[in-house]
Amino acid sequence: MLRRATILLLVTVVVCLPAWTIPDLHGTEGRRVQITVEMMQSGDWLVPTLGWEPTWAKPPLHYWLLAGSRWLFGDSVLAMRLPSVLLAFASACLAGELLRRHFGVVAGWLGALAMVCAPLVAFQWPTAEVDPGFASLTAMSLWSLATGVARERRGLVFASGVLAGLALLHKGPPFLLFACGAYLVWWRHRRLRHGLLHFVPAVALPLAWVVLVWICRMSPAEALAAAGEESVGRLSLFSLASLRSIPAYWLRALAIQLPFLLWCFWEWRGNRDARMDAGDLTLRMCSGAAVVAVVLFTFFPGRPTRYLLANVPLFTFAVMPAVAHFFTWPGALPGIAARLVLAWGLFGALMLIVIPFVPAAGTAAVAVALCAALGPILVRRPRHVVVFCLATPVVGAWTVGFDVPVGRGERVIARQRGGEVLAHELRSLGIADDLATYGHVDSAVLLATRRLPPGDEFRRRPPTARWLLYEGHAGEPAPFGYTLRTAVDLEFKTYCVAEREAGGR
Repeated sequence: MLRRATILLLVTVVVCLPAWTIPDLHGTEGRRVQITVEMMQSGDWLVPTLGWEPTWAKPPLHYWLLAGSRWLFGDSVLAMRLPSVLLAFASACLAGELLRRHFGVVAGWLGALAMVCAPLVAFQWPTAEVDPGFASLTAMSLWSLATGVARERRGLVFASGVLAGLALLHKGPPFLLFACGAYLVWWRHRRLRHGLLHFVPAVALPLAWVVLVWICRMSPAEALAAAGEESVGRLSLFSLASLRSIPAYWLRALAIQLPFLLWCFWEWRGNRDARMDAGDLTLRMCSGAAVVAVVLFTFFPGRPTRYLLANVPLFTFAVMPAVAHFFTWPGALPGIAARLVLAWGLFGALMLIVIPFVPAAGTAAVAVALCAALGPILVRRPRHVVVFCLATPVVGAWTVGFDVPVGRGERVIARQRGGEVLAHELRSLGIADDLATYGHVDSAVLLATRRLPPGDEFRRRPPTARWLLYEGHAGEPAPFGYTLRTAVDLEFKTYCVAEREAGGR
C-alpha cells in the first residue's frame, strides 16, 4: 500500500508540476486567496469575507484547506495550489484501491494512473480554485457509494456520506446535481438500501456549519436567500441566449471526458445481465451521475466547463474495468481502435503542417502534434493504446503546459508589478488607512499591494472612506463627491485613487 501510494504521489507531482508552477494567480484564484487571507487575519472561520464583507458564494471548507496550507508552507503560489494537488493524489489512491480489490491489479493501477494523467487533471487541477477539489471529493463520494451499494459494503456507504458532506461544505448544492444520477440508479435497482448510512453524514456535516452560522451570524431566512442566489436562483437567469449556447456546451461536455469516454461504448456493447451484477451496477451509478449532471447543467446559464470537472474521474472510474480488459487483450488491435489511432495520427500530421503558420499555437504544440503523428507507428497492441492515452496528456503538460506561463509572461509581470506600482502610489499620497475599494478590484493585484482594505464589490451603498480605490479611466470624474488624485495605468486596466471632498457624501 505504501509503495503504491509513493509511486502515485511521484506521478501526481510530475503530471501537475507545469501547471502548478505557473507564477501568477489567474482566473479567480486571487479571489480565493484573498478570502483565505481575510479569514486568517480576522480569525472568523465560519463566514468567508471578501473586502471584509460576508460572501456566501461558497461554503468555507476550501478556504480552510488553503488556510492550512498557507499556515504550514507560507503564502507562495505553490502552497495555495497544494490542496487541489493533494486531493487529486487522494482520489488516485482511492480509485486504485477500490478497483484493485474488485476488478484486479491491472484495473487498479490503470485507474489510479488515469486519475492523475487525464488531460484536464494535468491542466486544471493544480490551482487554488474551488472546482478541482470539489470534483475530487464528489467523485470519491460517488465511487465509494457505487462500490458500497453494489458490493453490500456498509463501511463504504458510510464513507461516501462523509465525503458527500465534505463536498457540500466545499461548494454546496452543486454536489446534488452529480449525485442525482447515482441516486436514481440506486433507487431503481436497490431501493436506496443502506440509505441512512449515506444520507445522515452527508447532511450532518454541512448542517453543523449552517446551524453555527444561524446561531452566531445570521437568520435562517438570510442564509437560505444567499444560498439560493448562488444555486437554484441562477435558473431565473436562463434566457434565449442560454438556449443558443446549448450545442457548444454539449460539445464541451463531450470533449472534456475524452479519451476514456470512448471505452463507455466498449463496456456497454452487447447484451446486459438482467440480474444487474455488482460491476454493472457500479458502472451505471458512476456513469449515470455524470450523464445526469450534464443534462441538469444545461438549464443553468453560463455553464463553464469547470462545472463538469467531476465527470472526468466519474467516467474514468466507471469504464476502467473495460479498459483493463482491453489492456490485457492478447491479439492485435480491433478494427475500430486501429482506425481511431490512424485518424489521430493523421490529425497530428496535419497539425505539424499547420502549426508553423499559426504563431499563437506556440512552438511547444509541435511536441504534442508529433506525439499524435507517431501514434500509428508506435501503437500496435491494445495495451499500447492505453499507454498512449495515459502518456499523451503528460507530454502536453510538459510542453504546452510549460509554454503557457512563457507565452503570457508580459501579463504576469504586469500584474505582479502593477500591484507594486499601485502600492507605491498609495504610499506617495500618504495613504496609511481609511482606504476602501469600490466595485470589482482584481484580487491578485490587490494582494500584491500588501493591503486588504474593506470593499463593496457590488456597489450596494455609497462609500464613506476618505480614500477610494476603483477601476476606471483617467478622464472620467470620480463618483460620490470624491476628487480623483491619481490614475495608475497598467497594461490590462486602470486603477483610480480618489479622495473624498470636504462635505462630500
